[in-house]
Amino acid sequence: MIRMNSTAMPEADLEASVCFALYTSMQATLQLYRDLLAPWGLTFQQALVLAVLWERGDVSPTELATALQLDSSSISGLLNRMEAAGLVRREPSPTDRRAVRITPTERSLEIRSELAPVGQCIVEALDLDRDDAVKLVGSLHALRDRITDYDTAAALAAHR
Repeated sequence: MIRMNSTAMPEADLEASVCFALYTSMQATLQLYRDLLAPWGLTFQQALVLAVLWERGDVSPTELATALQLDSSSISGLLNRMEAAGLVRREPSPTDRRAVRITPTERSLEIRSELAPVGQCIVEALDLDRDDAVKLVGSLHALRDRITDYDTAAALAAHR
């Protein structure tokens, strides 16, 4: 095992590890979403795609990938499955025939109101007041940005 300091992953106490706490929290969150979205046959990522479409209307695959912080190969497979399920359509862009726009279908617009209780269930499960939720989101975004900006190659070279 690689030795790390106590804020990353201590050798013997996973429960005290920030990374393990993040990992297990995300696993629990994804399981909750799996259970809540099962009646509609949706995955968490598919629900995120729908949320982007409901918020922005039609988008390009690149805009969608950027919004969800996914690579284009992940978006392609995700859209293929959603198109087969009748949730999205790929349509030619009105301004560029070589480009496509992702648009919500009537079905995906219909289930928007049906999915409203899912959000309420998530709020109840998190059990955070508004101020704590805002602080947590801010902290997680800052953490994500620090990790994204971290120069892995330089760090590994410095620690060899």
